[in-house]
Amino acid sequence: MQVGSYVVCINDSNWDILAYVKMSELPVKGKIYRIRRVIPNFDTHCNEDGVALEGIFGELGYYTIKGNIKIFEEFHFIISRFREIENPLLVEDVLEEEDLLCEV
Repeated sequence: MQVGSYVVCINDSNWDILAYVKMSELPVKGKIYRIRRVIPNFDTHCNEDGVALEGIFGELGYYTIKGNIKIFEEFHFIISRFREIENPLLVEDVLEEEDLLCEV
């Protein structure tokens, strides 16, 4: 995923308590968003990139990223909560595929 990509939220459950405080709003499952920034290795626990979405803004603060490096950055979402879509009109197909994977 890269800046400008369209993504659909596939997981809007179990938000960290900080997300309710540090974000202007939270993504909703099934809704389409556009990526405005990608932060490589943002999450040190899951080794995942972070992602900022157009229209949703996070509080700025100091965070520790991979390699125990401190950075001043905007609070982001973990990229695995989203799936990239080529055509925003086909979002139902992406969600149906995710539901099938969860049932296995």
